[in-house]
Amino acid sequence: MALEVAPPDEVEETDRPLTASGRVMHRAPAGVQRVLVDMGEAGRLLGYLVKTAVKEPRGYWTATRDEMYYMLQFCWLPVMLAVGGFSFLIANYAYDLVSLLGAGNRLGTYFVFASLREISPFATGMAVAGVMGTAMTADLGARKIREELDAFTVLGIDAVRILVLPRVIAITVMMVAFNIVGSLLGMSMAMISATWLGTTSPGAFLGNLLGSMTVPELVGTTVKCTLIGIFIGVISAQKGLNAKGGAEGVGRAVNEAVVLSFAAVWVFNFIVNATMLGLNPEMLISR
Repeated sequence: MALEVAPPDEVEETDRPLTASGRVMHRAPAGVQRVLVDMGEAGRLLGYLVKTAVKEPRGYWTATRDEMYYMLQFCWLPVMLAVGGFSFLIANYAYDLVSLLGAGNRLGTYFVFASLREISPFATGMAVAGVMGTAMTADLGARKIREELDAFTVLGIDAVRILVLPRVIAITVMMVAFNIVGSLLGMSMAMISATWLGTTSPGAFLGNLLGSMTVPELVGTTVKCTLIGIFIGVISAQKGLNAKGGAEGVGRAVNEAVVLSFAAVWVFNFIVNATMLGLNPEMLISR
C-alpha cells in the first residue's frame, strides 16, 4: 500500500495594499511604466549627485578638469561644424529672403533670435549628446557588464561619485561653453553672408545685431544649455549604470540614451523659450 505524502502547506503571501500612485502604475501600459521608472531613477540619481557634491565639495575637481579637457578634444570639431554649417546655411536663406524685401541689414536682428535661441543650443546639444553622451553610457555600461561597479562597491568606493559626478559636471560646463562659442560663430557666419557675400555694410549688420541683443536673451540661452547639459549627463549615466544583457544590452542603453537626449533638446528648448518670452514680452519687439 502506497503511502500518500501530503504536500507541504504553502505559505500564503498577503499582498500589501497599493497606494493611489501604485494603482495608477499597475494599470498603466508597459511602455508608460518603463518611462516613469526611468524618470524616477534619473531623478534619484540627480538628487544623489547634488547631495554628494554639496555635502563633500572636494575630491572630484581634478577628475572634472580632466573630463572637460577630454571633452574639449573630442567635441570641439563636431560642435563647430554643426553650428557653423547650420548657421551659414540658414543665414544665406534668410539673407536672400530679407533682401527681396529690401531689408538686408535686418539679418543681424533675425540672427540674434535664430542663433541664441535656436541654432546654437540645438546643434550644440545634438553634438554633445551624440559624442560625449554616448561615450559616457558605453563606458559605464561596459563597466557594469564586467562587474567593475560591483567591485567598487566591495572595496567601499562610491562609483557614482568617482565615475559619474565629474562627467556630469564636465558635460554641463562644456555645454554652456560650447554654446557661447557656437553663438559667436553662428553670428559670424551670418555677418559673412550679409557683408562678404551680400551688399550690407558691417556697421549696419552689427548695429541691428547689438541693438536686438538683450540680457534676458543671454540668460535664457545659458539656462537652457545648463538644463540640457545636466539632462544629457544624468540620463547617459542612468542608462549606463543600469545596462544589462551583455554587449547587446550596452548598445541598447546607448541608443536609448541618445534618443532621449535628442528629445530633451527639443523639450527644453520649447519650455525655456516659452518661459523666457512670457516673462519678457519686450523680447518679441524687433528693434
